[in-house]
Amino acid sequence: MSLPVPSGYKSILSSMILTCLVALLCFLVLPQTLTAQVSTTGKIAGTVTDSSGAAVPGAAVSVKSDALLAARSTHTEADGSYLFDLLPPGSYELTVTAPGFRTQSQTGIVLTAGFTATVNSKMQVGEVTQVVKVEGEPVIDLQNNQTSTTFDQNLLQEIPSGRDPWSTVAQMPGATVGTFDVAGNNSYQQSAMQVHGSTQAEQVYSYNGLDLNWPGANGGYTQFYTNHDSFDEFQVVADNAPASVPIGGIYMNMVTKSGSNQLHGLAAAYYLTAATQAGVKQPVFQGSPVPTGSPFDMTRDTSASLGGPLMKDRWWLFGSYRRYDLNQRILAVTDQAGNAVKDINHQTNTDLRSDFQVNSKNKFSFIWLYNEQNRFFRRDTAYQFVTADASWKQIEPAYILQGLWTSQITNNFLLDFRVGWNKIIFPLSYQANSTGLNKQDLGFSTETGAAPNEFQNPAWVLKWSAGGSWYKANWGGNHNFQFGFEWGDSYNSYINKVSQGINAIYNGGTQAFSTPFEVVAYNTPTTQKNYFRDTSFYLQDTWALKRHITLNLGMRYDRFTTYFPAQTTDSNLTFPQLFKAGFTFPASGDLVDWNTVSPRIGVAFDPTGKGTSVLRFGYGIYYIMQGTGLAETSNPNGLVTLTFPWGPFSPGCTQCDANNDGIPQLSEWLPAGAKPINSSGGAQINHNMSRPYSEEISAAYERQLWQDLRVAATYYYRTKKNLYGIENTAVQPSDYTPITTLLDDNGVPQPITNGLTGQPMTLFNLNPAKVGQFNMLVTNIPQLDNNSYNAVEFTAVKRLSHKWQVLGGFTIQRQKGIFGRGFSDEATGDNFTDPNNDINRKNNYLNLDATYVFKVDSTYELPWKFGTSVNFQHYTGFPILPTETFGGLTNAGVNKGLNQGSETVILQPAGIQRLPSVNQLNLRFSREFVLNDRWHLTPTVDFFNLTNSQTTISEVSQWSPPTGGSYLLPSLAINPFVTRFGLRFTF
Repeated sequence: MSLPVPSGYKSILSSMILTCLVALLCFLVLPQTLTAQVSTTGKIAGTVTDSSGAAVPGAAVSVKSDALLAARSTHTEADGSYLFDLLPPGSYELTVTAPGFRTQSQTGIVLTAGFTATVNSKMQVGEVTQVVKVEGEPVIDLQNNQTSTTFDQNLLQEIPSGRDPWSTVAQMPGATVGTFDVAGNNSYQQSAMQVHGSTQAEQVYSYNGLDLNWPGANGGYTQFYTNHDSFDEFQVVADNAPASVPIGGIYMNMVTKSGSNQLHGLAAAYYLTAATQAGVKQPVFQGSPVPTGSPFDMTRDTSASLGGPLMKDRWWLFGSYRRYDLNQRILAVTDQAGNAVKDINHQTNTDLRSDFQVNSKNKFSFIWLYNEQNRFFRRDTAYQFVTADASWKQIEPAYILQGLWTSQITNNFLLDFRVGWNKIIFPLSYQANSTGLNKQDLGFSTETGAAPNEFQNPAWVLKWSAGGSWYKANWGGNHNFQFGFEWGDSYNSYINKVSQGINAIYNGGTQAFSTPFEVVAYNTPTTQKNYFRDTSFYLQDTWALKRHITLNLGMRYDRFTTYFPAQTTDSNLTFPQLFKAGFTFPASGDLVDWNTVSPRIGVAFDPTGKGTSVLRFGYGIYYIMQGTGLAETSNPNGLVTLTFPWGPFSPGCTQCDANNDGIPQLSEWLPAGAKPINSSGGAQINHNMSRPYSEEISAAYERQLWQDLRVAATYYYRTKKNLYGIENTAVQPSDYTPITTLLDDNGVPQPITNGLTGQPMTLFNLNPAKVGQFNMLVTNIPQLDNNSYNAVEFTAVKRLSHKWQVLGGFTIQRQKGIFGRGFSDEATGDNFTDPNNDINRKNNYLNLDATYVFKVDSTYELPWKFGTSVNFQHYTGFPILPTETFGGLTNAGVNKGLNQGSETVILQPAGIQRLPSVNQLNLRFSREFVLNDRWHLTPTVDFFNLTNSQTTISEVSQWSPPTGGSYLLPSLAINPFVTRFGLRFTF
């Protein structure tokens, strides 16, 4: 029996069937060795009609641009529609010819990555030889739903900022960054970034459309640094991403420059010294000034690039080189002579690109990047005051090899293939004369003696991808099907050594390192190897219906597996009595095997039909990135710790500083029968746990307000589910007993009070029979699913025209939920069995929550070729999470009352107290000199932090009894006002 289908729905039904057939065809035909692929190109779409509005089928449509090796052409479909896909960013001219009509040519069509320009042509009757010139560019993308910000050449070159990815993302509306950069003073340290509720496990450093992130931890970090001047544009895809994009956070798509038919190049130099910098204003703490900040001694940033034809219209070459030197002083840390310690950094980049037009339908590109990132005093970010001898020396080489192939099978069917290889050797070495004992003080947030460990991190990433674009008109509307397979193989290894095999922990007292607290023992030396593989398939249909409605219907399938191979622990461990030496363990098999499907649904509606406004709605599920973090956590050859109590000296004590020298000897912390009070590493993985994901909803209205100025208002909602953490299955919550008193240092029982609020507190004491029992399990933690992000954002964007440009946004937002300790969305630094960790866990403002965020980038061309630009950013201060450590030993070496040794407890939910709000204003003045209409010389003067607002941006959050100790002691402030001079030569 069959059901009748109304004629109006037959075309829609056929379109849905076609979508399924295309997906099946791709799955069967295209090779399944292919990774995350995002658009590095744009589109031009439209309809050709006559003066009455009737379609003009068979019209010849062509596009040309300096960005193309060869012009592209197509013909209109029966309904007059056409599409050009996979067009590199640039300015285009579109020409339409048809018998009986005048030729129509439209210029100034500017494409950026991911942008669809709708260009409709209304033909006039006449001779083909008569040309009608049309000017003006499409401003509103009427088809796509993705929220993206494109930093074109003008924004990259003319806005005063640090010349690195983090300073660039910081200019994006709604984005918050963990560091506040002044003239590039943070260019050598990756920064946490988030937008609209995303976290570090949702950030991708995409190089020409391939995700080549560092494979370690949660996979959300980069293992290569870039040359700012090698980019053609820097696109950030944030929300409502299509199915080709794996995440719903900060997807940085770095599109490199290529050659052209005309020789072109750039040489630039930027320089500043301490002499161009204002004096440091020291914040006051408890009535005394505190040295903070990292003022410049010098920065020198030089780059050169050259591109041109090896064979005109056939073979283009481009190359660039950058050297960046940055020397600073860390005022909060001094040497024995009382001088601020230095921070010396050096970076070089070499980039080469070859683009070859094999024939009119096929183009091949090859890209090579070599990067050295050298930091001579890299500091442990777990502590706010790290002396020079406790820093690492980092001499880090990395390189990328990449191949891109674009093939035009027919006018409406194109294929795109990409392959990339990224390799790094990331070493953190001890300083030459600092191989002694690492000492860490919790209360003073200070680290000294030697770095906590030294290691090498060899890692590589291999990525393949293949995608296609097929345009089909008159199937219930017009369809642009995009599909692809993706595959990646990643390796991450750690070779660890710890000097003396231990770190010594101290906690407060009258001065740093005066009160012994604990000893952390390591299973070193150790080498661990970890892998993960990810495979994906995606299908996206941009379905343009009548009545000016476009549906974006996408589906993405991802498979993720991670494992470690068979390995053997070192036979010469520092502490064979604690860890197994020479022990061979088998390969893990797949620790998890996640197969997930994520829908992406969007609607774009042009309410007037004039192309000047659009309403958008988007819904999507985005599975959170994964690296080798799960394998690292469970690898038996990974870095494993056991923590033992170690208290101040007292007569007769058993685990204490017996000789009162402040240095732990083996007999002092590991006497016969000693039990560890904490452990990390070597956890088990719940093979049946589910993969974490973000669920996002957004609604927006965007309008062309005046000329090419567009404004928008958008609502964003995000929640995260299936987040995971650690449970100790060897212990049950019922094994903890509530207590309300602890012994003080003199052994006298005292009520437990919250040091910050003065209110009584209840802690939980572990059953002594369970002390030292650990069986850590990584699994989904349902309570972490209680989280939400809500925001309203207003934006204004204008490309450079009529002498000015603007990128601005104002965001009102809130992100609240359950707090989890660990990396981003992976609370693997937590223990959800321990009820002490649940104290004040709820109702926290999470991550880099800033209630109000306001950004403005703008350039303006003054008379006589003078120019000016501004970069202003405002953030509500980030939330502070106050903590206090309870327990340990009395002065007599007696346990204060917590059998498990110590507990670090949250005193207040994050956000009740905040850091001060931040305002940063940067200003540039420039003057362009033009010689022979081709040679351009532009000196620049940049004024950074023009108001000299040296706001405190980091404070000690650990409360130490009895009066707080160094709680809220400023540890870092924004750098003072500084002037940077630059000179840029282009041709």
